[in-house]
Amino acid sequence: MENQKGKQLKYVQLMADLKEKILSGEIQPGEKIPSENILAAQYQVSRQTVRKVIAIMENEGYVYAEHGRGTFCTELFAKFREFQIPCVFIQGCYEQMKQQPQVLMDDCKGGYLITRHLIGLGHRNIIGVFKADDTQGQNRHKGYAKALGEAGIAYDPEKVIWFHTEDRTVHPYEKICQMIRETAVMDGIVCYNDQIAWEVIRALQDSGLRVPEDISVCGYDDSSMALSGNLRLTTITHPQEKLGVMAAELLLRLIHGEENGEKDRIMIEPELVEGNSCKDRKNNL
Repeated sequence: MENQKGKQLKYVQLMADLKEKILSGEIQPGEKIPSENILAAQYQVSRQTVRKVIAIMENEGYVYAEHGRGTFCTELFAKFREFQIPCVFIQGCYEQMKQQPQVLMDDCKGGYLITRHLIGLGHRNIIGVFKADDTQGQNRHKGYAKALGEAGIAYDPEKVIWFHTEDRTVHPYEKICQMIRETAVMDGIVCYNDQIAWEVIRALQDSGLRVPEDISVCGYDDSSMALSGNLRLTTITHPQEKLGVMAAELLLRLIHGEENGEKDRIMIEPELVEGNSCKDRKNNL
């Protein structure tokens, strides 16, 4: 039963990763996707499972197959333009579609706010853990770097952990454990989202450290995962309902032909939500 569940998770993971790489622009329109053998080895699934995933994605319009040549990424949104179907992007800006209507969070400011909060509590050795293969991670990192610069704290690339979609449940945990073994100096950690924050907390606890007594940890998104037991993450709001309402309103305007320049790009301001995962260290300075 557990083996079957593991296979199902790998199947879901493979499809989710391929879709995200296509939508983020990592796999460009017309680009050949990795072969069945490569994907089967990478995700530890059978070629039959890979073929099933590819068939589903082909039916959904993500890829197309050419006999004897392989499978290639299609341009989903070209069909929308061809048939003049309005579309709005929510919380994600793909490079090839950056001029399209969007409702976005200001992730750069969010990363800035959460890092500045730690600095205000007296933290000076702040680790950053960010996702490399989407614009949200890159923008949150920019905010992190900006806050450090304004506080006169030198940016150190050795204190930044980058991870990808496929290794999100492994790399942050292992890298934090490694840094602790190597006695890296740290007093606070800014994480890409709440899920990653809990992986980081697990690594700290498994290494014999306490949150926030030894090290403060911040999340992002204010998800249902922000609260666990007696620990409530300090995080950044991600108002999904508000994003959805604003996107629907924008889409209705587009359907009725009411395009309006700057109003077709809506940026929502992030807000800090304080929990008990951070400790005031000003007295330690």
